[in-house]
Amino acid sequence: MKRRALLLASLATPAVAQSWMPSRALRLVVPFAPGGSVDLAARLLAEPLGQRLGQSVVVENRTGAGGAIGADSVAKAAPDGLTLLWGSSGVLSIAAALRGRLPYDPARDFAPVSLVMRAWHGLLASPRLGAVDLPQVLAMARARPGALNIASGGTGSATHLLAERLKLITGVDMVHVPYRGSGAVYPDLAAGLVQLVFESLPVALAQSRGDSARLIAVSAPTRTALAPEVPTLIESGVPGFVTSAWFGVLVPVATPDSIRAVLGDAIREVSGTPDFRRRALEAGLDVVGSTAAEFAELLATETRDWAEVGARTGLKLD
Repeated sequence: MKRRALLLASLATPAVAQSWMPSRALRLVVPFAPGGSVDLAARLLAEPLGQRLGQSVVVENRTGAGGAIGADSVAKAAPDGLTLLWGSSGVLSIAAALRGRLPYDPARDFAPVSLVMRAWHGLLASPRLGAVDLPQVLAMARARPGALNIASGGTGSATHLLAERLKLITGVDMVHVPYRGSGAVYPDLAAGLVQLVFESLPVALAQSRGDSARLIAVSAPTRTALAPEVPTLIESGVPGFVTSAWFGVLVPVATPDSIRAVLGDAIREVSGTPDFRRRALEAGLDVVGSTAAEFAELLATETRDWAEVGARTGLKLD
């Protein structure tokens, strides 16, 4: 009789675990300041995710140290499903590849739940350059090594890393010109003092609507609905160049699988709704709503790619 009771208890445990629902509000930790693109994307998700889970999802901005303070707070939080990290490449794959001193381990301290959204990058060219597409730009760069300048929002920024990756894949010699923030680039791009710059696609589209910049390629694997007339970098002769500013949900690594599964299912349900997709598209974001395994694969691939950039250029972010 006692053995039968133990057997029934063991069989009941998974069913109880699978029925997990949060007992109080969840915290979605954004490791950057309010008002930026990372924060905006988190707030798009928070309300509908809370509705699916039956509890509020509160966005909490914990800034500092390039995102490390907020990420570390989640790594050390209780693994109860109530504290979520709004992760991005800067605090995960790029940090793992190029930052030597971190209070957390990007690869070991978090469990991926779902890649929610991504914003592709656009390559902008100066209208004074005279090139209408990327193959023409690359031909110019090869004909005159070192004559073209590619700007960025600062040394070690995402736009700098993209510039270095473009140079490595194509083998062209261009001069990197760092600015103190991407906003300072555009007057010089319009004037032809610098010839190229990468930017997140929503910003690149806004810049290209006037006469100050020409959008010549996007970093998506296929053409995006945000700019269907613009070819990808792959189409334009840069093999394997797929990058994005992405946003996803992660939890402390010790969080039980059953809790991760409930969170992942809820995020994918939100991601599949027309209203959420419409609002994301209006913000310049493509909705993904991936599985945990797909998100883990992206993290591993990106970390490897950025580590290669670091090894071949000597670039470190510390």
